Amino acid sequence: VHSSMRALGPVVDGATTVLAALLEVLGPAGLLVMPTFHYQIPEPCYDPGQTPSRTGVLTQQLWQHPLARRSLHPTHSVAAIGYDAAAFTDRHLGSACGVGSPLDRLAQAGGKVLLLGVTHTSNTTIHVGEAHAGLRKFPAWTGPAPVARVRLPDGQLLETTLDTSSSCSAAFNALDLPLRRRGAIRDFRLGLAPCMLLNGLDIIAATVALTRAEPSILTCTRPDCRRCQDQQAYYRSVQS
Repeated sequence: VHSSMRALGPVVDGATTVLAALLEVLGPAGLLVMPTFHYQIPEPCYDPGQTPSRTGVLTQQLWQHPLARRSLHPTHSVAAIGYDAAAFTDRHLGSACGVGSPLDRLAQAGGKVLLLGVTHTSNTTIHVGEAHAGLRKFPAWTGPAPVARVRLPDGQLLETTLDTSSSCSAAFNALDLPLRRRGAIRDFRLGLAPCMLLNGLDIIAATVALTRAEPSILTCTRPDCRRCQDQQAYYRSVQS
């Protein structure tokens, strides 16, 4: 689930009510997963039991739930509640959103993506599709890749080198029409919020098809976005 509580409008007890409703719909055999990204390297370390999520109040509510499991990726963690939550969050210290990451595991298991009051610019599974397409990524830093410290469940600290950053997502709404042509989007409203429900595998397949036809289609055109500018320059050099 990617969400905007503000888009929903007034909700009694806010994120607590929405989280409870999602868990009720899924039932005891279901699994709820959300991004709990911090984006930047936390100081003095990433602690899954302390580091705040910067992907919205609903995600903050999720990872603080007593039954939640949160992954160990220092900048792009996910949290899950429900059936086999540990299997989807464990071993997440490598690729943030690549092949084998929690969101990829969720899609491969038949999981769905709910965009609750947000558009595809919040749809992180598109990054997973980029990885399956084999798109080359450029790091968001110059020089050696940074190292982050992660607090493990037993209290020990582990140092891990960050993987290549995911690209900007500002242009991800370019995937909306290809997905609609596939009949892959179910539209509805929840409160005041327009919502979309999709299968994760449909998102990955559409992303692979679109980017293999036009690799730069999901890069933004902002002159201040170095990551997308670098990627576009690389694609031009390959095509020339």
